[in-house]
Amino acid sequence: MNQFGETIESGQIIIKNPDVLRALMERQYHPLIIQIVCDVAKEYGLVITEAYRDPKRPGDVHAHMQAIDARHRCYPKNIPQKIANEINARWQYDYTRPEKLCCIIHKVKNGVIHFHFQVHANTRRRAI
Repeated sequence: MNQFGETIESGQIIIKNPDVLRALMERQYHPLIIQIVCDVAKEYGLVITEAYRDPKRPGDVHAHMQAIDARHRCYPKNIPQKIANEINARWQYDYTRPEKLCCIIHKVKNGVIHFHFQVHANTRRRAI
């Protein structure tokens, strides 16, 4: 249990609401975003909070089924950064832009911290 009284277990997937479920079921997502999200869910559990959305700006990866957002607060304190570090060690977002990452933890406009998982046409598994 975390500081918010929430728990998530490995293998567990929770979908925030019916709109997110519809976005997941009606569209064909990039195979690598599916792999990344499923790997996280299998190992840590996952609460998916946003999937497809209409573009907010040109190139919005959510509008191209290349991104999934997930809850951050459902894990014990040290786990979110561990998840991000593992994903970014395993996956390179785009070799032409090495500063870009497949897993970002950031605040959204309402101040809530969340995971943003994303892939690109150039995303590749890193040789470990």
